[in-house]
Amino acid sequence: LIKENGYLLERNNSFSGSTISTTGYLGEDFTDRSFNTRIFDLGSPDIILIFGSTNDSWANSPIGEFKYSGITKDDIASYRPALAKLLENAIARYPNVKIYFMIWDGNKPEIISSAETICKHYGIPMLVVKNIATKNGHPTIDGMAEISRQVAAFIK
Repeated sequence: LIKENGYLLERNNSFSGSTISTTGYLGEDFTDRSFNTRIFDLGSPDIILIFGSTNDSWANSPIGEFKYSGITKDDIASYRPALAKLLENAIARYPNVKIYFMIWDGNKPEIISSAETICKHYGIPMLVVKNIATKNGHPTIDGMAEISRQVAAFIK
């Protein structure tokens, strides 16, 4: 995506197994790797691509209620308020940056529909990445190429 479109990567702040909520696998506290913890360390980008939710889906993180204000540390243990807080923080921290949210169509339907509702609330464009080749749930080389094609078309 970067090479084929002439982009410059400032920072790749990804972490294997990370969740948007602070609840990870087996109910463990994933605060240290949560998207909400890492959103403040992206440098000075022109665009931000947030590709997440799969680990929340796979880890059976609590879904929670839709909440857009007064979100507490306890609230972000659940997906919906955690995603709302993530987008709120991204907009506040990077006010002149175009933010895109991406989610894989292999996630639980309630995760995808929740992300659609929350992104719409914040005016964040959302791409549902579809029909990608995977192995053990992770994109293959062909799957990554398909993600690149879909993202390039989406952000143009």
